[in-house]
Amino acid sequence: MSITSPGLNTRRISYNLARSARVDIALLVCALFLQRFTLHFPGVKVVSLSIAPAVLIFVHQFVFGRLLIQYDRLLWFLPLALAVTSSLLLNFNGSSPTSYGLFLVVYALLTFRRPSTAYQYRETLNGFQFLMLILSSLAIMQFPAQFVVDPERLLMFFGIFPTSLLPYHALVNTMGIVGVAGLTRANGIFLNEASTMSQMAALSILIEILEFRRPRYLFVLTIGFLLAYGGTGVSILLISLPLAFIHNRRAQLPLLLVGLFAVGLLATGVIHLSAFTSRLGEFQETGTGALGTGASGFVRFVSPLWEAADYLRTASLTELLCGNGPGYRNVHTSLFYEVSGNTWFKLFLEYGLVGAFVFTCFLGACFRRSRCPMPLIAGIVYNFLFTGNSLLDPSYLIIVAVLCTLNGPEHALAPPGKLETLAAPSSSCFFQL
Repeated sequence: MSITSPGLNTRRISYNLARSARVDIALLVCALFLQRFTLHFPGVKVVSLSIAPAVLIFVHQFVFGRLLIQYDRLLWFLPLALAVTSSLLLNFNGSSPTSYGLFLVVYALLTFRRPSTAYQYRETLNGFQFLMLILSSLAIMQFPAQFVVDPERLLMFFGIFPTSLLPYHALVNTMGIVGVAGLTRANGIFLNEASTMSQMAALSILIEILEFRRPRYLFVLTIGFLLAYGGTGVSILLISLPLAFIHNRRAQLPLLLVGLFAVGLLATGVIHLSAFTSRLGEFQETGTGALGTGASGFVRFVSPLWEAADYLRTASLTELLCGNGPGYRNVHTSLFYEVSGNTWFKLFLEYGLVGAFVFTCFLGACFRRSRCPMPLIAGIVYNFLFTGNSLLDPSYLIIVAVLCTLNGPEHALAPPGKLETLAAPSSSCFFQL
């Protein structure tokens, strides 16, 4: 029988935890910095490049025994795959095989789990915070840079990458600030749009308040959040911060600090308050049915409800139960208002009541026993369902996997608290800034 010294065990466990954190950070880099780069598939289907390296990382980790398949998640994923396949076969002519394949691939990633400790998960959160600190700093530098450099050239990296790999969409990538002519909202250069910057910064602020409470991070993240001028990020904080206040009383002081700092920026005019208040009327701007004519507030929050009401009046029983197939879009025609691809309605439209029910159970199984704090889960789920079309967004789902589903509790064979005690030294921590 071999005898191993406690010091060697501690170093080995610290090394394994550090390696796991590096894998998580590599996945987050793919999701945050590659989401604007695209892969082209048949049928004019464009998918974010972030899915390719992320799948390779997951497969590599699984083959070498570093990831496990959570059986309760798998037991819900199999009927979900059956429901999606049935919807495809029932509506094969009007469905998109690429959307079908992408759905199975991205949600199969959520079935993987790795036994981890609270310290390892904290390193993962710290890595996410460091990456968001970089993006927020880029957003802060991007905003004044538009007075010197054309925003389009800056976002396209001055033509280094071909447009087939890095496409430019004027209505998405360089959206102007409402009420301030000639200025564009900051998106951190690498993120799809300013709203994405606002959403990610909101989640990052929430993590910082719950876990770390570092003033320098909070200042930079708050400025980046405000320069994105995004209403979706504000709605995430309005829902999550009260939960954070209840969940963790130590978050009260950082929450007050962020609030006072934001009020100070708005009161001094550094951030235009009118750019936020003037958007309250967007919920009534329906547009004319053409893409890009409706206001963001209406398209994200009101249009899905109108679409659902119109769809329920015309859909057959088979369509209500089994859906219209992956990638179905015909419901978007002949409507007098601009339509939305909001996640919850898209899920119901494409996969029906049966698919939506199984999908909800699958997500519930994935979030079960997660190390992710409840306020953060609430913000992530709200952002996923209600602020846009994230159903087949590989970048966002990779972030969901890393923050919520990948890191599970310790292995049942490990003595309670043993790994926590051995992993306590901070020598393996990342980004101690």
